[in-house]
Amino acid sequence: MFLNVLIVVVLMLVGVGATGLCSYNPGGPEAGPVHEVDAETFLNMEARAVDFPVRYPQMPEGWVTNSARRTMIDGQPAPVVGWVTPDRGYLQLTQTGAAVDAAVAGHDDKLRPEERTETIEGTEARVLLSDDNDVRDLWVVDAGDARLLVTGAGTDDEFRQLISTALHTAPIAASAA
Repeated sequence: MFLNVLIVVVLMLVGVGATGLCSYNPGGPEAGPVHEVDAETFLNMEARAVDFPVRYPQMPEGWVTNSARRTMIDGQPAPVVGWVTPDRGYLQLTQTGAAVDAAVAGHDDKLRPEERTETIEGTEARVLLSDDNDVRDLWVVDAGDARLLVTGAGTDDEFRQLISTALHTAPIAASAA
């Protein structure tokens, strides 16, 4: 029986190794380049699928868009785009047409007691924090025509910069979508 198991393991290693789909790299992970995605095209398509204005904030050099996906908030689709910041942090912007309280409740099930508000470009941002290290900060802005939810592992200045840029970005025109 031991011989059969040994033969199966050897055949498995040879078969998997021959495909080139796995590798063995002893040591810790290395910081390589960030995989960039085309968030502008994604948001242009999402703008056609939702009933609220969608913005594509063009962040300054050093911000790399590395993720784009759709989630559901309050039963409605909501586009989500993530950036790796120049300091290797990560911020994620979710846009929704849901009311502020429904957007916060639909974002995730983590408890974040409201700690403070900040004014960014004349617009109030609710900053929701938690003492739990596993729960990321959530900044919520009512932009009038849409709600912006920003979360991630970034500095307060990076949160402010993303929100400011999003607020100054015109919604994607229906003809461009």
